[in-house]
Amino acid sequence: MAHLIYKCPRTAMKVQTWIAEEVAHPDPTTTFEPVRCPACTHVHFINRSSGRLLGDRG
Repeated sequence: MAHLIYKCPRTAMKVQTWIAEEVAHPDPTTTFEPVRCPACTHVHFINRSSGRLLGDRG
């Protein structure tokens, strides 16, 4: 399992999560994992290789 820390876009809280390690994807820079956020209970999409949220501009 891979450990990720990201900033919830709804609450601005730093959130820790674990995602399952999977077989390598053809282009890991465009692969996002849906994760239910414990801070706001919504689903966010996190890039598997960078840990950034889908739509994050920072």
